Amino acid sequence: MTEVSPEDRKIIGKQLGRAPRGLVEVSARCSYGYPVVIKTKPLIKKSEEDFEVFPTLYWLTGPKRKEEVAKIESSGYIEQLEEELNADKTLKEEYSKNETSYLEQQNKLLSREEENFLKRKGALGALNRGIGGIKSDEHIKCLHLHLAHQIADENVIGSLLQERFSFDDCPPDNVICDQY
Repeated sequence: MTEVSPEDRKIIGKQLGRAPRGLVEVSARCSYGYPVVIKTKPLIKKSEEDFEVFPTLYWLTGPKRKEEVAKIESSGYIEQLEEELNADKTLKEEYSKNETSYLEQQNKLLSREEENFLKRKGALGALNRGIGGIKSDEHIKCLHLHLAHQIADENVIGSLLQERFSFDDCPPDNVICDQY
């Protein structure tokens, strides 16, 4: 985990296609030093009425990995993983532990004032749902966030992805972020 420099912000903005919001840290970098995973605050509050709740704590930003995961998702792989998750008690228990840890990390990023604000607005429940804000432990939301969580910390779904697929850095002659 590293502090976010102005150059990081610029690169992350290009990687995401927008300015990063609620950026806390760069949680992981590729071998070229570019951000691959970022951590964001669960609440962006501009005013009492203008706020956004973000249940996704870790974001996969590295363009090569994002593209590789998008291909895996588009092949229907989420459904296969959901079947495995629901058929394997050990996998489900590990996933549940990951969710608990994820929610604890997320809640630590909220100040007492922010937590009270979310309670007043009836929005605190959006941060108590699981990895990425999904309500059910029988379903998986977005493989990008599971891989990001695994790279930054620990996530059994992300670990399965790493075991089954290759997520390498860009080749030296085509470092995508060099172009930013």
